[in-house]
Amino acid sequence: MIRTLLRKLLTVGYILLITLVALEMSVRIWGFSEPHIYDPIYTSFDRTEDIPYIHKPNLTEARARGLAVINTDSLGLRTKRAGASYGAKPLNQYRIALTGDSYTFGEGVTRTEDTYAQVLEDRLNRHQQALTVRVFNFGASAYSVKQMAATLRYRMLDLQPDLVVMAVIPSDFNLARTPMIDAEGYLVDQRLSSFSPPGAAIRRAFRQIHLAYVLREIGVRWLYPAPDMNRIFSRGEIPDTYDYVREFKQMAEEQNVPCVIVLLPRMHGAWGRLPDQLERDRIAYIDLSNLKNEFTKEQYVASRFDPHPSAAVHHRIGESLAEYVQHLPGFVQ
Repeated sequence: MIRTLLRKLLTVGYILLITLVALEMSVRIWGFSEPHIYDPIYTSFDRTEDIPYIHKPNLTEARARGLAVINTDSLGLRTKRAGASYGAKPLNQYRIALTGDSYTFGEGVTRTEDTYAQVLEDRLNRHQQALTVRVFNFGASAYSVKQMAATLRYRMLDLQPDLVVMAVIPSDFNLARTPMIDAEGYLVDQRLSSFSPPGAAIRRAFRQIHLAYVLREIGVRWLYPAPDMNRIFSRGEIPDTYDYVREFKQMAEEQNVPCVIVLLPRMHGAWGRLPDQLERDRIAYIDLSNLKNEFTKEQYVASRFDPHPSAAVHHRIGESLAEYVQHLPGFVQ
């Protein structure tokens, strides 16, 4: 009887193993997990707990989320040339510092040249010769408005910027969206941290299992549903986390630096009364929501498994921001 039971358990084990292998191969062929696989590109930030992670400095052709291949400068910012460093601002240089989430960082955009931050810099330099324009991209995956405000206080102002920009989508007003970082430099979802396997070697191996990303997506969606910020804004509500936008403006004013809030385009949802609130608070903003109308859904998304905007969308954002900057009082052409 015991032998019979063991044979049955072995049979079940073999079937389960074969099923898991088949599912793993299917997911690899399907391609769902590819945008989620990346190198350990993050590191902790020791000046404040409000910024749990930044990108590692001096990365060379590292794989980031969304199939992006990136270099970073000495500050850990995505840039065309790895290892670039910066001293005091030259007299003839105009500096723009951007903060935002993965959208601004450029997940889903393979080439840094196609991110809207780089398009903005290149276009401004191409259309005038009086100044050299330098755009610093402080965007990072899953940053909320809390991290964006802290980035201005602890990082952006060090560069003596002439303009600071907070670029947002509705999800950025959900503070719980920002993950933690592990010792190796990977992001760990706060909601699923208790399910993380023990030991660095086991976690490293687990990250190579493509099926795990499908199961993680199912677990996050069904076990820990996030608040629908699109719906909140569409109902005309202003979340309490909007206070971080006010904080951003206040810090910029204290340093006598112009600031602007960019409402980035996305395929679905509306900003509701947020533009009215920005006007009441006398916060400069540019609403790029209508740019979505220039694209079909297939043209807008980076890929069928990555809802981040495509390089084409980034180019239109960069062009629109360049036109805005060119008309600012402090920008000399």
